[in-house]
Amino acid sequence: MRKPFVLKALLVMIIFFLLNFFALSSAKSYASAPVKVMAHTYKDLDFLTYPQISDLKNKTAQNKINAILKKHIQNSYNDYQKLKKSMEKIQGDPLCKEAPSACQYEYNSSYKVLFNKDHKISILIYDYQFSGGAHGNTVVTTYNFNTDNGKRYKLDDIIINDANFAKVTTYATEYIKQHPDVFFTDSDTLNAFKVTKDHAFYFVDDGIALIFQSYEVAPYSSGQPVIIIPSTIYK
Repeated sequence: MRKPFVLKALLVMIIFFLLNFFALSSAKSYASAPVKVMAHTYKDLDFLTYPQISDLKNKTAQNKINAILKKHIQNSYNDYQKLKKSMEKIQGDPLCKEAPSACQYEYNSSYKVLFNKDHKISILIYDYQFSGGAHGNTVVTTYNFNTDNGKRYKLDDIIINDANFAKVTTYATEYIKQHPDVFFTDSDTLNAFKVTKDHAFYFVDDGIALIFQSYEVAPYSSGQPVIIIPSTIYK
């Protein structure tokens, strides 16, 4: 008489185990699943490319993130228009006839997705301007979002007190000293160097990456150099 009962109980336990297994697997998959990011061009200008995300469960968060990214490319377009107008004014100057390259100009906006999992996404937008001269200049803007609620992270959301900022500054300073082939290592640069809440960063596995603008702590040839900060430094 007990055999059917035992088999039935065993079957219920197996079903319960499988349901929990698939539920946990689904939760884990959702936690690490990347967000879908699509490239768009602003006003059909193929040199003004920007990202928009889709398929978030929280549409309010999705709209919030996309609005911030859309605002960036609108500002990029305005900067392009200013550059275009200012360069068009000098096209008739004798200098432009003698040295045409001195009066050439270019604007370009592009982006990279450098982290996209665990409910977080890091998107870097690069705005490049050239208005004659030896080379142009690129400014990088970092956007770090919580994809559950649309919150944009700032560095003091990650490094939560002055003591930990000081630890990060010390770690980054030592890194700079050890890489003179990439960074400026003169005493004036090192003495003035300090990581603050306004510093550009993006997420990496087990930490963050600080990214610097051209000439900020390195020569132009180094581009936008990066220093990886392990989470053990600031936690």
